[in-house]
Amino acid sequence: MIIKIITGMAGGGKSTALDAFEDMGYYCIDNLPPNLLKEFIHLHQNSPSDLEALAVVMDLRLGIFFEDVWSKVEELKDLGYDIEIIFVEASEDVLMKRFSETRRNHPLETTGDRRQAIRSEKTKLSKLRDRADRIIDTSQYNSHQLKRAIQESYRADQNDYFQVIVTAFGIKHGDLEGADFSFDLRFLPNPYYIEELRTLSGHDQAVRSFIMDDDTSRDTLDKIKSLLDTVVPAIKQSGRHTVNLGFGCTGGRHRSITFAILVGDHLREQGYQVVHLDRDLSRG
Repeated sequence: MIIKIITGMAGGGKSTALDAFEDMGYYCIDNLPPNLLKEFIHLHQNSPSDLEALAVVMDLRLGIFFEDVWSKVEELKDLGYDIEIIFVEASEDVLMKRFSETRRNHPLETTGDRRQAIRSEKTKLSKLRDRADRIIDTSQYNSHQLKRAIQESYRADQNDYFQVIVTAFGIKHGDLEGADFSFDLRFLPNPYYIEELRTLSGHDQAVRSFIMDDDTSRDTLDKIKSLLDTVVPAIKQSGRHTVNLGFGCTGGRHRSITFAILVGDHLREQGYQVVHLDRDLSRG
């Protein structure tokens, strides 16, 4: 049986991660106490159930029971179960924004100091985070993008899991959280000022042709490819599972998407699994 333990920061995206696994055919449980996990598995093994994969959220809502998570995981690993701990998190500012948008309080928020509650939770979870098999920073995702990214990543061979996330974004809408490399492309020719191209995006060939007809654009793309041909294999060799690349222009519609597509295609040709995200395209 394959077992995924999903844990991490409140507001980090645990529920969305659980939904992603449910869509992939996993039997999913939200916040099962760790001491009941072994009993649940035995129950299904001794019944006519066809349960082969299980995903469970375990977080600080469990109270004192949460302290047993690691010991129960180790116990099941010793029995030969395939268990992976997935830790989801986001930057402090993103978490603050998410709680504000949903008008929810942080679970540890008792004095009205939400930022302090987030920091306290981070401290409480630090040991489990250090032991996690996979850490997913969800800062740059909305719920739909996170769900897609998780599903695409788990279609890859788990023994050689490595993913490049390529995000196009609009700089006027804010920086890209969590990017390993972020490229500002505002110096390139801007299709926005061409009337027939303004409402199109980098997904349209006419826009890409306009941008890449420029010598500076072509030279910039070649240099970015050359850089990534050096650093991406080195990052993979270092043991990391994900590289986040950001391509920004003013609005996140033309130049950023063009370069995200072209660089993504180049990386796919090198054999990498690539996830493409358009952070701000829907903003207009």
